[in-house]
Amino acid sequence: MAKSAPTFFLLSLAILSCTTSLAVDASSQQEAQLSKFMASRVGPLPGRCKATPPSGSKEDDRIAGGLPGQPPGVDFAQYAGYVTLDEERGRELFYYLVESPEDAASKPLILWLTGGPGCSSLSYGAMMELGPFRVNPDGETLSRNEYAWNNLANVMFLDSPAGVGFSVSKAEADFKTVHDGNTADDTYKFLVRWLERFPEYKGREFFVTGESYGGHYVPQLAAVIALMNRRLAAHQTPINLRGIFLGNPLLDNGLFKKGYMEYLWNHGVISDEVWDDILSEGSFEIPEEYKYSVGDHTIGGTTVDSFDIYAPVCLESRNNGTYYSSSLLPGYEPCSEHYVHAYLNIPEVQKALHARSGTWSACIPNLTRIDSPAFMVPTIRYLVDIGLRVWIFSGDFDAICSLTVTRYSVKDLNLDVTRKWRPWYAPNGEVGGYVQQYQGGFTLASVRAAGHMVPASQPERSLALLNAFLNNVLPPAEMPQLNN
Repeated sequence: MAKSAPTFFLLSLAILSCTTSLAVDASSQQEAQLSKFMASRVGPLPGRCKATPPSGSKEDDRIAGGLPGQPPGVDFAQYAGYVTLDEERGRELFYYLVESPEDAASKPLILWLTGGPGCSSLSYGAMMELGPFRVNPDGETLSRNEYAWNNLANVMFLDSPAGVGFSVSKAEADFKTVHDGNTADDTYKFLVRWLERFPEYKGREFFVTGESYGGHYVPQLAAVIALMNRRLAAHQTPINLRGIFLGNPLLDNGLFKKGYMEYLWNHGVISDEVWDDILSEGSFEIPEEYKYSVGDHTIGGTTVDSFDIYAPVCLESRNNGTYYSSSLLPGYEPCSEHYVHAYLNIPEVQKALHARSGTWSACIPNLTRIDSPAFMVPTIRYLVDIGLRVWIFSGDFDAICSLTVTRYSVKDLNLDVTRKWRPWYAPNGEVGGYVQQYQGGFTLASVRAAGHMVPASQPERSLALLNAFLNNVLPPAEMPQLNN
């Protein structure tokens, strides 16, 4: 299997802006101002979204017998299924929900959106990163993830847009050509209809999280929710959006290549001579020998993972086609994509997930994007200004959406620093990374020795950072007291 990647298409993103106009409710000047902003950054928004009767039921979606191969002692509820968005076009989005083992009824709801664009949240988010299980090398059984995010919240993974993972559509155009605004529209409609199926989550604290191209998906969805909450009828319950939590996000297409090449130079991957040539040309075009491969993550054909440059890589045996890690790194499995691919193609697994049967793949190949905003910084700034909690975390071993380029984007927010850059400590007493806070509570945190998918490479540190985010406090500035 060719190794897929959550950022398959980042280098090919065009620098486009969206100029679609919005129809707004003239009775509200505030809504009109927000609509004008949204028109320039996202695209068309849904009209007043009516809560239609749910076509499925919560009990139908319950994974009553658990997932095939899961370990004993699973102490939390799992649900999976579809929400129909367009019956005529057969457009349905697939979700997987894992509730918290303790006090699920009082804990917030987190929505996770994997980027790509066009890669599966079930695959990357749930099965490789922050979900309760990891797929074992046999591709048939599961083990518990000690640092799963459902320890702290109820977590839902959504395959979006239609055509990604187990999400479906009868209309090929729905997922061969995709518009960010339509994706945000569909995700909002999904949430409204899903909440009718799970009414106990209405009014619950809600956070949107994601990584990579989620740097587009997440803030655009948050802005749509903010606008639509102002358009609801008096009897409707707004989505209680409290904040967004972004990992190694793509925020600025224009800075992307500059950040990538500067990161490679800073980490000794390219020579001074190559870097000097790049600076003198000023275009930051990536030389052929340093382009990363979309098939196996490598840089210039070398066995260096561009998504985690210091991590072991997955190698294929020449004898029997099996996969193995080039070296051991406790808690990290570079071949997990292969294991997940095998597991999610087992018919019994698809049946347990209430998913459509057939060949499953993690990402949509040859995805064409139109009218994708090039610059998400104004949207991020808007979300900060309306009082949402906005945190960005960045693994410092990722060359693709690197900490380097993220810091450039954060500088463009033009926010005053309120708490200066300092180390933060993980529960095991090690420095987990560094953190700085800005006006409005905006927070940038690095995660030490983490790659593009932070919860996969540094699960304990990612959970500690999530805990700080949910409690709206900075992670610890002092080393914790440890028992010897």
